[in-house]
Parts: sequence; structure tokens; C-alpha cells
Amino acid sequence: MTFFMKLREQMRKFIMSHEVWVDRIFKGVMTLIALEVITKSFGYSEVLSHLWMHIVIAILCSLVPISAMALVVETFLILELLSLSRTVALVAAIFFVVSYMLCGVYHGRGYQNLPGVTVAYQLHVPYLLPLESGLLENVNEVTTVICGATISYYLKSVKDHASQLLDSKDSISVLDLLTEGLVTNLMFYVYLTALVVMFLAVYLIRNLNIAHSWLIAVAVGVVAEFLILLTGYLLTARTSQIPWLIGGNLISLAVGFATNYLVLDLDYNRAQKVQFEDDEYYYYVTAVPKIRLTEESKEIKKITTQDKAKSGKGGRTIE
Repeated sequence: MTFFMKLREQMRKFIMSHEVWVDRIFKGVMTLIALEVITKSFGYSEVLSHLWMHIVIAILCSLVPISAMALVVETFLILELLSLSRTVALVAAIFFVVSYMLCGVYHGRGYQNLPGVTVAYQLHVPYLLPLESGLLENVNEVTTVICGATISYYLKSVKDHASQLLDSKDSISVLDLLTEGLVTNLMFYVYLTALVVMFLAVYLIRNLNIAHSWLIAVAVGVVAEFLILLTGYLLTARTSQIPWLIGGNLISLAVGFATNYLVLDLDYNRAQKVQFEDDEYYYYVTAVPKIRLTEESKEIKKITTQDKAKSGKGGRTIE
């Protein structure tokens, strides 16, 4: 256990001492992954499919705030959709604009969730972002989770019907995509409910006054979302999706536990309950100390040869 604590402290010190570069590398890598996933899933434009272009965009995004990075990814996605259908791209743009407006009204700041849930959905792990938002952000981010989930399912419907949209003889319209993919689609409501329930469960439990609240929050959130989606897949006869559901949830569970390991360092064995008062209130506080490793004190002993002229001997002494 001490080894893992020391490893965590070393990782934190490294990140803090190289914070700027770690942040830039993280944003650059995330942008590159997002662009590659979008190209593989919605790659309808040959111009935007070149890897060198993705690398250049990723380098530029590493220099800007994460909200600007999200905006660049959204613009890239809309440009890809333009090659498929102008109407499809327009509806996607409207979804993003309305989402930004709702996030502004409800003070959601996790704009990376808007394109991020779509990217994660294509990787079969859309649960990662609600999980991380529930652990690290405030309750206002439920808005970005809802908007991101809605956009991701609309784009799933677009991907599923891409061949029909490209076929000029097919009469499918964007209205059909919205109706069949969202409005009348039971699985969309199950999916949306699962992500929202996961976010709220993680957020509420990690703020409870209980030991290991973060670990419990991750476990409960993943199980709740898994059961909801599993029920939806069974009701809609989509059993082929269950293996992806299991794999994605195992990854989410691992990432959630890793986040707890890196971010939280509380020693619940030394928790104390403190009570004090002022003129108006009594206060009951649970104080949980942080884990602190005592640095090893090293004693250095220097062995030298005495001057023969002083000692008269050619022995050794320890200072």
C-alpha cells in the first residue's frame, strides 16, 4: 500500500511541476482521438480525413482552453456532416447552439461533454463523461450530460441511416431521423435516463458524509446505469449490445477508481467528529485527515583516512 501512495505522490509532483505541458499534451491527445473517431464514424469528407490535418488541429487545440477545444471539435463534426447532408449538418448545428444556450442558463461549464459524449458513444463508453462529471464537477453539469446524450443519439441515428441519406432515390428525411431516432425511440429515453441517473447518483453519493464515498459513488453509479441500459436492451431485443455494455462499464469502473486514487487521499481510519458552537448554531463536523507520507531521513556517514602526521597510524575513522 505504501508503494502505491508513494507512486501517487510522485505522479502528483511531476504533474504539478510540469502542469502547463501536461495540460497541453492532454488536450492535444484528446483532440486527436476525437478527430480520428469522428473521421472513422462520420468520415464523409475526403478533405478532412487526412491525419496530418488532425495533428495540426490537435496542436492548435493544445494551446487554447478546453471550452475552445470543444468548439473546434464540434465545428469539425458539422463540416463532416455537410458532406453527407446540409440539412443533417444544420440540425446538428442547431442542437449545439441550443445546448450552449441551455448550459448558459443553468450554469453548466462542462462544454467538452457536448461533443465528448458523441465521441465516447462511438467508442462504446458514453458513461465515462457523466461518471467523471459527477465526481469532479457540480450538479449544474447535468445540463451538459443531457445535451451531450441527446446529440450523441441523434448522430447515432444519422450514422445508422447514412447509406439512405447518400442515396438520392431514398426518401428518408431529417424529420424521419428525429422522429424514429429520438421522439418515438424507447431506447433513446432509456439511454438518456441511464446517463442522468448515473451522474446524479455519483454526484450525490460522493458528497455524503460516509467513508469511501467516492468509491461507493462510482460503484453505485455504474451499477445503476448498467441495470437501466440492460433492461432497455432486453425490452427492445437488442441483446447484441450487451457485451459492449459490459465491457464499457468495466472500463468506466476502472477509470472511476483510478480517478479516486489520483485525486482523493483521505485516511478514514483517523477520522474524527468535532463539535463546537457560536452564538447562533451548534456545528457537527467530521474531520477526515489527508494521507501524508513521512519522508525517510537519511543519515550520511563519511569515511576518511586520517592524516598520518596527526594520528601516526594509517587507520580509518568515521565522522
